[in-house]
Amino acid sequence: MTTKDQILEVGFQLFLDKGYKNTSMSDLMKATGLSKGAFYHHFSSKEVLYQEVIDRYFLAYYQSIDFGEIELSSIADVEEAIKGFYLAVVPEIILLSPKGLSRYFILFFEAYGSYPKYRVEVRKFYEALKETIRAVYILENSNEPEKDAIRMIAKYEGLLFWLAIYPEKNAGKMIADF
Repeated sequence: MTTKDQILEVGFQLFLDKGYKNTSMSDLMKATGLSKGAFYHHFSSKEVLYQEVIDRYFLAYYQSIDFGEIELSSIADVEEAIKGFYLAVVPEIILLSPKGLSRYFILFFEAYGSYPKYRVEVRKFYEALKETIRAVYILENSNEPEKDAIRMIAKYEGLLFWLAIYPEKNAGKMIADF
């Protein structure tokens, strides 16, 4: 692991535990064991570190999906694709954030409110997801394809919220059974 990767990982854990505003440079230096000079060699500021942490541990998931390559011919295909995404991503998130999904959500919304690039990319992802699902509902002659698409997204996002509240539940089983 490179020093930069180590700083990113430590930064992610500290931002999860304390939030961006409550994480000091002193916290970062202590947790990484680096001097300020060594830290600044890799990141010009705490804000730059924060943005790279958000890009790596959040934005990368959203950018990993190419909706143009997804060929879904039925709502059942949509459900399976969404389950597959969550079955791949949620266990990774749980491993990354030992304090549970609730801390991950806190950091998600903190970044959503403070990091404009992230907000734009998250909205772009959900709009593309909605449009992909909506197109399938249109093919299946839904009377309310947009509402049905939003309902499906809300169903799975609601499951994530449920798992944040009940971290003792088996996430993989709940997603697979949903």
